[in-house]
Amino acid sequence: MKKLAGLALLGTLITLTGCEDANEVKQDAKETSAQMKEKLDETWDEVKEKTNELKNDESFNELLEESKAMGLDIYDDGKEVAVDAWIKSKEAAGELTEKTKQKARELADEIEQARKEYKEG
Repeated sequence: MKKLAGLALLGTLITLTGCEDANEVKQDAKETSAQMKEKLDETWDEVKEKTNELKNDESFNELLEESKAMGLDIYDDGKEVAVDAWIKSKEAAGELTEKTKQKARELADEIEQARKEYKEG
């Protein structure tokens, strides 16, 4: 009976020790979570502050405007080049079509000539 009571007491001590450890882990996790939240809040505040500084920075706004203007110029130039390339490709395709038609006529004439020669021969 003493052994059974001793085992029960030992089991209770282990359980209590485990509960204390679990509570410590929970407490540590809460503290760590609170610290992380605080750091994230500080970082977010810094980001917002820097963003506001940049919005109010005249040179930054000028740079943005210049970048927008440059982007629009590049877009316009690209569009112009694309249209020119499209027109040239259409012209080239037309030339190719004419050359193809010419070769087809020549080939048809050769075939007709060969038929005449075959019939005569």
